[in-house]
Amino acid sequence: MPDHPMSINLAEAARSASSFPGEERTIVDRLDDTAIDYDRMCRYRLARVRAGMEARDCDALLLFDPVNIRYACGARNMQIWAMRNAARYCLILRDGPLVLFEIGGRPEPAAGLVCIDEVRRSRPWFYYYAGRHAQDHARDFAREIAVIMAEWQDKADRRIVAVDRCDAIGLAALQEFRLEPIDAQGLMEQARRIKNEDEINAIRHAIVVCELGIDRMRFALKPGLSENALWSILHQTNIEQGGEYIDTRLLSSGRRTNPWYQEASAKPIAAGELVSFDCDLIGPLGYGADLSGAFVCGRDRASPAQRELYVRAYDQIEHNSGLLAVGMAFDEIVARAKRLPDHYHQFHRIAHGNGMATGEFPAIGGRPGFAEPPIHDGVLEEGMVLCVGSYAGLKAGGEGVKLERQFVLRASGPVPLSRSLKDPALMAA
Repeated sequence: MPDHPMSINLAEAARSASSFPGEERTIVDRLDDTAIDYDRMCRYRLARVRAGMEARDCDALLLFDPVNIRYACGARNMQIWAMRNAARYCLILRDGPLVLFEIGGRPEPAAGLVCIDEVRRSRPWFYYYAGRHAQDHARDFAREIAVIMAEWQDKADRRIVAVDRCDAIGLAALQEFRLEPIDAQGLMEQARRIKNEDEINAIRHAIVVCELGIDRMRFALKPGLSENALWSILHQTNIEQGGEYIDTRLLSSGRRTNPWYQEASAKPIAAGELVSFDCDLIGPLGYGADLSGAFVCGRDRASPAQRELYVRAYDQIEHNSGLLAVGMAFDEIVARAKRLPDHYHQFHRIAHGNGMATGEFPAIGGRPGFAEPPIHDGVLEEGMVLCVGSYAGLKAGGEGVKLERQFVLRASGPVPLSRSLKDPALMAA
């Protein structure tokens, strides 16, 4: 399959998928009626970015975050490496072209992308590339940005450039050339908040890949397998199916499941232990599947204590996902949300957005134990993709259950994108 086809039939793209014994359904079965018009999706995303620029009254948008670059123009190149090293960037002019500045000026990563008008060589100034010449490289970068802007501006005094991520050397260089940097991250998060049907189908594809990986983990789970070995199965499945990376290492077993946020380790998983995980997976086409679940190792039935934890988490998600409605204010969701009893750890999010990152605007709910206003104000809108999660673990210790499910918000209410969390082994009396 080409890197950037005009139209993608996801079932056809998945027909070579291998199957593990015990898989109940294949990727093909679940994607037969799902297609993506890639060019239409790219044009939709860029239109939302340009609308955000107009609303913020900025003359240019300068993007370094590789996720924002990919959203704006579709270009993917060494994405993880570029998150740490500012080696490539993208300039979008309010009334002009979109220019992608690539490593070495190579055009191949942008081949066939309809929203890119020009590819130029980037001028990185981070230490590994520039060493003691960083200031000079940064000035070269800023000078080129200023020249391009001057060529397209109709007023010489219009010099506002929104920047999402840039270090002190780069910002100082922009100001040296009389450009006025403002923050662009909010602009980009707001642009990304509403998905069209192509994006929703891309998210469906990521979720199907993720659930295939979860099924494979469940099948492979046996006493003595390490947490790292189990976690690697999800990574392999994602890469095998055209996915990209996983943001975190959140898989743990037994008493390491409480408190939450302990990373996968070399610990062998014992019979009867609970395994909890949070996928945080970036799948095919760069879209996320933020699903969480729990298994019991080597047994058909969970213990009463494990079932109690699972049901607590499940019921919380069922209640809180029922609050998702178009027009519902974030603070009203917080006020009406189901919370676990005080002797349980309180999970910090009721719901959050998902798209080209596993955590996007909005973040609904705050950090427990902190007297602070809501992180974001606003209301739910049709086309938002939201994850609703829970963590059930006693403060006194023991095991813990992490669950999370993904939805798209329609006028009629939330529509699940991921499958039911009902698990007879963990819910049966």
